[in-house]
Amino acid sequence: MILDLQLASLPDIAAHYESDSQNWVRANMIISQDGHFVGPSDSSRDLTGESDLKLLLLLRALSDVVLVGANTARNENYRQPKARDEFAFLSRKPPRLAVVSSSLDFNLTTPLFNAGQEPTIVFNVGTTAPSAELLRIAHVIQLTADDASSFATNLIANLFELGLSRVTCEGGPSLLAQLLKADVIDEYDLTISPLTVGGTPQWADALPKTTDWVEAAGATSGDFEFKRLLRS
Repeated sequence: MILDLQLASLPDIAAHYESDSQNWVRANMIISQDGHFVGPSDSSRDLTGESDLKLLLLLRALSDVVLVGANTARNENYRQPKARDEFAFLSRKPPRLAVVSSSLDFNLTTPLFNAGQEPTIVFNVGTTAPSAELLRIAHVIQLTADDASSFATNLIANLFELGLSRVTCEGGPSLLAQLLKADVIDEYDLTISPLTVGGTPQWADALPKTTDWVEAAGATSGDFEFKRLLRS
């Protein structure tokens, strides 16, 4: 059954997207009609709508951790997730935030680090040593990134070892491409915006190849299309 996100209740949407598997890695992304991940301001916010935001927040609420690359976290002004009253019916804690960085170039005073109940997890995949302040306010994990496949596998394994078994990755495209190549994504939720950006799209390898996936019942909302792809 294809849901209309404008009409469906939050419990109905949650039941539609919930997984019964103990360990589950989900990607959640939005693209323009012509295949771009960001709009003119270099942000995905240029492409979004009310229903897309509604689904984004719900998928986060269904997760134990939101995983994102550092560039995306900076460009999109990420903050540590908080509990939201509308998701109280789920009886779940707000997800933790995990950020993958090769430079550790962060503003440590932003809500990326100081707005939640638990410290942000920082995966350090570069050679820069973390500062004492970063070590104080974040949970820093050193990972090697020499081999893309083993890096992605180790990244997810570390989250599972922390008891964070339901992972939602929100990009950016570089991180998603590595996770797809390593075959660690179980579900890819793709919002197709009615907007066009123009020019040549990049990061085709951050999108799922249709031969590897089965399309489950998705959702719709006005001119927005919400595809739900499961690993075959």
